[in-house]
Amino acid sequence: MAQHKSSTSRTGSARSAVQARQMRLPGWAGALRRQIVVIALLACFALLLRERIAALDWGAIAAAFAQVSPLQWTLAAFASACSFAALANYDALLHRALGTGQPPERARRAGWVAIAISQTVGFGLISGALVRWRMLPGMSLLEASRLTAAVAASFLAAWALLGALVLIALPVPLADQGAWAVRAMAGIALLLGGVLTGVALWKPGMKIARWHLRLPTLPVMGRLLWLCLLDTAFAALALWLLLPTGSGIGALALYPAFLIALGAGFVSGSPGGVGPFEVTLLALLPQPETAPLLAAILAWRLVYYGAPALLAMAALALSDRAHPARLRPHLVPPAPVLTPRLAHLIGQSDQPELGLLRQGEHSVLLSPDARSGWMIGRTSQALIGLLDPFGDVDMPTHLAQLRENARDEGRIACAYKLGPRSASIARKSGWHVAPVALECWLDLSEFQLATPARAGLRRKLRKAEKAGICCAFEAAPDAGDLARIAAVWAYARGAERGFSMGRFSAAYVADQAVIVARHNGAIIGFASFHTGHAAWVLDLMRPAPDAPDGTMHALILAAIDAARACGVSRVSLAALPPRAADIAGPARKIWDRAEKGASAAGLRQFKMGFAPRLSPRYIAAPSRGALMLGAADIARAIHAPPALCAPSQTPVSEPNEGQIHPPARAPFKSCSRSS
Repeated sequence: MAQHKSSTSRTGSARSAVQARQMRLPGWAGALRRQIVVIALLACFALLLRERIAALDWGAIAAAFAQVSPLQWTLAAFASACSFAALANYDALLHRALGTGQPPERARRAGWVAIAISQTVGFGLISGALVRWRMLPGMSLLEASRLTAAVAASFLAAWALLGALVLIALPVPLADQGAWAVRAMAGIALLLGGVLTGVALWKPGMKIARWHLRLPTLPVMGRLLWLCLLDTAFAALALWLLLPTGSGIGALALYPAFLIALGAGFVSGSPGGVGPFEVTLLALLPQPETAPLLAAILAWRLVYYGAPALLAMAALALSDRAHPARLRPHLVPPAPVLTPRLAHLIGQSDQPELGLLRQGEHSVLLSPDARSGWMIGRTSQALIGLLDPFGDVDMPTHLAQLRENARDEGRIACAYKLGPRSASIARKSGWHVAPVALECWLDLSEFQLATPARAGLRRKLRKAEKAGICCAFEAAPDAGDLARIAAVWAYARGAERGFSMGRFSAAYVADQAVIVARHNGAIIGFASFHTGHAAWVLDLMRPAPDAPDGTMHALILAAIDAARACGVSRVSLAALPPRAADIAGPARKIWDRAEKGASAAGLRQFKMGFAPRLSPRYIAAPSRGALMLGAADIARAIHAPPALCAPSQTPVSEPNEGQIHPPARAPFKSCSRSS
C-alpha cells in the first residue's frame, strides 16, 4: 500500500521533488514544518470532537479488545502479510520501470521495510528514502528519494482510480445528496483516469514549462491498479476479521468505507491517518455501538502497523549495505558499429531488412548461447521483435526472452512482421496471432515483362522511356541531390514514416544499393534497397515532384537488373496491408478504412503492377489485449516516429549473453559493376 499508511503529506511533495532535482537531500526543514502543521490540525480535530471523545466508554473498548480470539489475530496477521506482499511489489515494479538495475527480491524487501517503518514513525518521504538508501547497494540518496516519491505518487493515482470504481460498484450508505456527491466525484476520477490513459498511450512524454513528464506505460498502470486492489483489499480484510462476531458489517460493505477513511488519513497527514481514519469509518459504517469497532481498529493497528514496524526495524538493523553493486541493466547504449559476433550472424541471415539496424533506432536481443538474435524495436508501450529472429533460431526461447525483457521494462511483448513459420510457432506457444501485411516479392529467375499481368507496367515504362528517363545503379550518387529530393518529398507528405520503415539520412543510404533516375543529367528520383547475399528489399522511394509518370517503375526495373548482375535471385518490393476482404472479425473494418486512403490505393496499384508473389506477415502478442495495444502503438510509432539521434561513433564491446544489444551498422557490399 505504497506509503498509503505513511505520514507523507502531499502538501510538501512539490518542494521535496524540486530539492531532489537540485541534488540536495530531501526537504528536512519543509518536512518538519509539515509535521508541526499536522500536529496542530490533530489538536484542532481533537478539540472539535472533545465531546464525542469524552463520551467513549474506554472500559467497554478494553473489554471488546480482550475478546479478540487467537484465531482472529492469526487470520488478521495472515491478511496483513498478504497486503504487505502486494505493496512490496510496488517497489519491484517501479525499479523495473525506472531501470535501476536492482534485483526484484532486494527491491521488494527494501520496499516493505521502508513502508512498514515510515507509516509508523512518520516523515514518510524522508524515512522511506533513508530506509531504501540503506538497503539498496549502489543507489544514491537522491535516487532513493525519487523512488520513494514515485512509489507514493503511483499509489495515490491507483488508489484514486480504484476508489472511484469501488464507490460506483459498492456505494456507501449515505443520504441522497451525499450519495450523489460521492458518485459525481467518482465519475470525475474515472474521467481523469481515462484521459491519463489516453495521454500515456499517444503522448507518454511531454514537456510542461521546464519539466519533462513521462507517464508510466499502460502495462505498468494496470499492474499498479491490480497491486493497489490486492493491497487495500487484504488490509480491509484484516480489519474485518478483527470485528466481533455478529457485528452486522459485511466485508463488501466495509471495503468502500475503508477506502474513504484511508483518503481521510491521507489528507490529515498524521502517522497512519490516526484520528481522521477512525472518525470517518465510524461515520460511514452502520454500527450502533462504537466500542467494538474501535477495539477492532486498535487491534488492527497493532497487527497491521505495530508488528510489521518491529519486524522491519529488525530487518533494517540486520541489513548490510556492503553488497556487490547493482546488476548491469540489459540495455546497452546505441552504437553504429556491429561487433564481430553480430556482424557474422546478420551476414548469414536471409533477411536484408536487418539493414534497418543502421538507422540507429533498434536493438538486438541475443539468445543465451549468442548464436541467434532478434531485432528489437521499442515504443512507448511495447517491446517489439521485428521480422523473424536470425541465426540458429529457437523461436519459443526467443518469445520467452522477449516477454521477460518486456516485463523488466514495464512494457508488453509483441512481434511484428513475422513470417508464416514463426507465426505458427508463436500460435502454438499460446500467443495470439493476426495477419498484418503482405510482402510483395519477385522471383528473378522467372521475372519477365512480356506477360499479360504486367501490361500496365510496360505502359508505365514506355512513358518513362519517352520522357527520356535514365535509371541505373550508382555507387556514389551526390548526397546533396538525394537529400534535397528526400526533403521535398517529406515536406509534401508532412513527414517520413519510421519504426519499421527507413528514413533518409546520407550515412544510412550510403550503405545501401541506390538506384538513381536522371533526366537530362539531373537527379529526379531514387530508390534504395537493403541488400543481402540472396535478396534485395526495397526501402526508400523518393521521386521529385516533377518526375515524369513511370519514373518509379523504371527505378524498380533498373534495380531488378542490378540485382541479377549481383547473382541475387529475389527482389522484395516490401509489404502492403492485407486486403480487407481477406480479414475476418473487427479488424476488417480497420483495413477497409485503410484501403480507402488515396496513398494506400496508389501504393497497392504500383506494387501489384509488377505481378509479385504475396507472402503473409503477422503480428503476435501474448494476449488479445496486448495484441490490440501493440498494434495501436506500432501504428503510432510508424506515423509519428521520434527524431533520429546521431549515433556515437564508438563501437561497443561484445555483449553479454542474453542481453539486448544496441542498434548497429553494417556496410553494404555491392558487386562490381559500372554505373
